[in-house]
Amino acid sequence: MIKFGKWIAKHKVIIVIISMLLLIPSFLGMAATRVNYDILSYLPESLETVEGQDIMVDEFGMGAFSMVVVEDMELKDVAALKEKFQSVEHVKDVLWYDSVADLSIPVSMIPEKFKDGFFNGDATMMIALFDNTTSSDAAMEAVSDMRKIANEQCFISGMSGVVTDIKNLALEEMPIYVVIAACLSLLVLLLAMDSLVIPVLFLLSVGLAVVYNLGTNIFFGEVCYITKSLTAVLQLGVTMDYSIFLLNSFENYKKKYDSKDRAMAHAIADTFKSVAGSSVTTIAGFLALCVMTFALGRD
Repeated sequence: MIKFGKWIAKHKVIIVIISMLLLIPSFLGMAATRVNYDILSYLPESLETVEGQDIMVDEFGMGAFSMVVVEDMELKDVAALKEKFQSVEHVKDVLWYDSVADLSIPVSMIPEKFKDGFFNGDATMMIALFDNTTSSDAAMEAVSDMRKIANEQCFISGMSGVVTDIKNLALEEMPIYVVIAACLSLLVLLLAMDSLVIPVLFLLSVGLAVVYNLGTNIFFGEVCYITKSLTAVLQLGVTMDYSIFLLNSFENYKKKYDSKDRAMAHAIADTFKSVAGSSVTTIAGFLALCVMTFALGRD
């Protein structure tokens, strides 16, 4: 192991160059990896909910729906809005008052059970049926397109709408909390260390590892948006201590040897034991997630 450490110390420039070059395929891998927003696709196929949803799509051509509430609009304007919703891709049908009665019939004349189902004060509700499952890309795209058509008086809810909102929030806030985590980690390292450069190098090295990690997802073809949004912060917290172990060991050996390369070689050999034990424990913990019935653990 000391020979391996000496080799690393001797060829550190080459290693840095290779590390930089590896960013190219990593970024390409990130770009080519599909982000899966269908969280329900990780449920076991034997689950009754999944089986029922698939049956609805296969037998009836629809497996998801959203409730659309419209406030303070004339019936003719609501009917026009309904027609626009029906033209949206992946919207199978839209059910509203005019689906059971002609608009020329006054609302007060229709049976109470239909009236209560579609009207409440100045608000009216329609139901949009989608040709795919609840959290599929198609259903979420349809919800997004419907929201572009709708105005401020229109509110789109339902499970497909909720999943769409969660996805959008996760993607919007991911860069924010990654930056916050990096800044707080940098602050702690700056307060705990004498050097101003080493904390920056530590964060850069972890950043490279995060990019490598996300790039290698290309071998799986896709990654859940929840997994992708957590990767950077989780990896930062799990692996930063390994760099601190190495630095502490290097500082100790530097007092013993005049050559920095020799001190680093011994530090690498010495730290490897601690890092190996800690990393194997971490890997075992993550491997335990692979036995989850909810396949997101494997993802």
